[in-house]
Amino acid sequence: MERLSRRKVLAAFVLTAVAVPAMAAAFSDVSSSTSYSTAIDALEARGIIDGYSDGTFKPKNRINRAEFLKIVLEGRGEDRTFTGEDCFPDVQNQWFAPYVCTAKSEDIIGGYPDGTFKPEQEINFVEAAKIVALAFGQDVQEGGEWYEGFVRALEDSAAIPPTVAGLSMAINRGEMAEIMWRLSEGRTDQASKGYMNLKYPEMRINVAAGVPQYAQTCADLQAYATEMGSAQQAMYKRGMIFEGAEDSFGAPVPAMAPQTGGSMDGAPANRDREESEASGDADYSDTNVQVAGVDEGDIVKTDGEHLYIVRNSGITIVRANGDMKVMSNTMFNTDDNFSPSTVYVDGDRLIAIGSGYRNIERPVPLMEKIAPDIWPSYPSYSQRTVAKIIDVSNPEQPRELRTLSFEGYEVSSRKIDDSLYLVMNQSLHPIIRPLAETRAQDILPAYSDSAVSTEDRPVGGCGDVVILPRVPSPQYLMVAKIPTGSTTEKVEVETVLGNAENVYMSTENLYVANTEWEYIWRAGQSGSNEKTSIFKFSVQDTGLDFESQGTVRGRILNQFSMDEHDNTFRIATTVGDLWNTQNPSMNNLYVLDADLKPLGSIEDIAPGEKIYSTRFMGDRAYMVTFRNVDPLFVIDTSNPRQPTILGKLKIPGYSDYLHPYDEHHILGFGKEAIPSKDDDSFAWYQGMKVALFDVTDVENPVEKAKVTIGDRGTESPLLHDHKALLFDKERNLLAFPVRIHEVAGKQSTTDPSTYGEATFQGAIVYSLTLSKGFEELGRITHYTSEDLLKSGSYFWGKDINRIVRIAESLLTVSEVGVQRHTFPGITYQEGVQYESNDTFGNENSCPDPSDEGVVYISKDPETCATIRFMCAEGKSAFHGDCGCGCKP
Repeated sequence: MERLSRRKVLAAFVLTAVAVPAMAAAFSDVSSSTSYSTAIDALEARGIIDGYSDGTFKPKNRINRAEFLKIVLEGRGEDRTFTGEDCFPDVQNQWFAPYVCTAKSEDIIGGYPDGTFKPEQEINFVEAAKIVALAFGQDVQEGGEWYEGFVRALEDSAAIPPTVAGLSMAINRGEMAEIMWRLSEGRTDQASKGYMNLKYPEMRINVAAGVPQYAQTCADLQAYATEMGSAQQAMYKRGMIFEGAEDSFGAPVPAMAPQTGGSMDGAPANRDREESEASGDADYSDTNVQVAGVDEGDIVKTDGEHLYIVRNSGITIVRANGDMKVMSNTMFNTDDNFSPSTVYVDGDRLIAIGSGYRNIERPVPLMEKIAPDIWPSYPSYSQRTVAKIIDVSNPEQPRELRTLSFEGYEVSSRKIDDSLYLVMNQSLHPIIRPLAETRAQDILPAYSDSAVSTEDRPVGGCGDVVILPRVPSPQYLMVAKIPTGSTTEKVEVETVLGNAENVYMSTENLYVANTEWEYIWRAGQSGSNEKTSIFKFSVQDTGLDFESQGTVRGRILNQFSMDEHDNTFRIATTVGDLWNTQNPSMNNLYVLDADLKPLGSIEDIAPGEKIYSTRFMGDRAYMVTFRNVDPLFVIDTSNPRQPTILGKLKIPGYSDYLHPYDEHHILGFGKEAIPSKDDDSFAWYQGMKVALFDVTDVENPVEKAKVTIGDRGTESPLLHDHKALLFDKERNLLAFPVRIHEVAGKQSTTDPSTYGEATFQGAIVYSLTLSKGFEELGRITHYTSEDLLKSGSYFWGKDINRIVRIAESLLTVSEVGVQRHTFPGITYQEGVQYESNDTFGNENSCPDPSDEGVVYISKDPETCATIRFMCAEGKSAFHGDCGCGCKP
């Protein structure tokens, strides 16, 4: 694999490297070429260590537990007296008794299970690690074996000498001096080893190097896999496997964060589309995306002629222009048991992405082999992420051109021009085989490409995998570049040992973010620290290359918490928790440089609240936080080293999603809220709220217009999925699906905690202008009047989830079919059901009130949505945009 950015991945410190100072003459056997001579000389000068009577130090001699404890306590530099005796059966009034007894009183030591201290016994590394970590007040996290936290604490302080050979190996006097010197003087600039290097001597990379590095052998990867398996086995033994449980690095296993949010400026999702619209060849809406020029997969796509709809584990193609017709219902019955979740359209090619599974034969996992009584059965199949390129030039007979199947779970995808970028995670698999004999096919994720073979092969070589430093719960993070315009061009896969939750992509770079939770369990206190790691990949002609890694404090909400602007990267995070007085929530905005190094920040925004939505527009960031009111913050990032809050607006409610209207206005979609009368830190959310904010005066933003839909219980897919929005500023068009709940007979005294009853599900269409605000043009539902009568307290089975514009028509897509209405006058034109190809939606067309036998119960659609009625025998109910009633 060609790696253009390999020069940016720093080499690890050589594991055998030692400090070589210019001069050290305190002892006759210590010279400038002696390992750790600087440490030995420095500690001798401070009177902490002594030599032998012959003037030598003997740096390679072993050291016993009593000698080591004396040096550690004196090496702390405290001006105090050490006292005590008879604190262990084998520690009475010997010379070392004051040191041993003092250490026992400080809980630095506890002795062996038989009650002894064993002062004359040679000390090994893990014993030494516990003593020095406790004596120097290191931050020790519980987890794994009893010694793991102490060793990792020394690793964090870069205090493990490179010559230490293993966890249980006895240390010598030179290594002891080096550990003491580094800790007592805070030296973190020396070559150090990591915990895993000591536990797995076969590893060639140095995990303590603190820089990204390529695996040297497959043993490097297998060591990580074995460590993960050992940690999970320990959790099963302790009954600790639960959501958010600690992993082997003392961090939780977070759930996937949802991808939510909206478009940068309502621009087309891809460049080809942008050019065609400019030439006047295309007149249809596109998926609402975050960044212009970077398309995102969705459950519904259109090319202006057809709708491509993901449904029932297949894809349905509907002719949307002219006479509506179901062209094909494609179900996938393949070796991967494929079920699509999103699609892209690229000319006469459809790209379907989804999940599947494949039966596999894999070496027996290590934990299942050594602990079958506590380790769950290993599945005989692997989870797959599948991408299919399909020829839809004949929509009645779609034809598969190429299938790619990757072992792992899809995180997200993006498409730029004719390249699809697929981001995936795959767990590490420990196997029962010596590390040194591990092969790529044993340890790396597999994939198959029908252009080459249906047989699985590794995604690369072990030496192609980038190992990132200090990533909790590491997995294989794979980013594949798939050519959509060719059935034979090579697929490039970049693999790192990292993790992924959220994805942001510009036309030049892809950023993967992952929340790292660090749970702290200590006597009398508990809590968590969270940080977000960001991994940057650059877009190259040959694929994606890993570029850099950065970390910020806190956790992000979703993909819209991130943005690239003027060669910087901006990210908004929340730390802490609502209602937690010991660890209250606060919010931050960070600006990083092109290498993801810190430039500037604003921290501790809106204490006691958390971020509900963020949007970056040009030099500005808009941030909504909430607890009982909705502060909309306007933040200036034009000076990346000093971002500044320009102004804020506090109003009831909150916005889950922010969408640009123009340079000086922004839309907010969320919930109305009523502050509690009993608790001024709490509010009851109500119906859906859509607001237009004017930020022309950045110091004093105002709510220019708003509309509230329904009462408590009202929901919309738009509040958690930005792709559900249809917005066309040129046409003053705003539409989205919503399920309305209303409280019957609602009064000003109604308890704000009262939930409404479901009265409508469908699309609401607005005209939106700066002068008139929101003007409702109409509502579209796929539920008939009979459905409404049968519905009871909820709707099910015909929910509209997408609205698409083609020319002057609006196409609403539900679980049962598609309807076409005129725009801007919302009048039913035609509809089709998926399964039968029958006409669909005529119940929503209203009869002429002058026709014989027609009776209107009401001509107000809103009233119709709240009433129940029955028609006389021989008549049927109707319900439409013009009202409701009975007809022959």
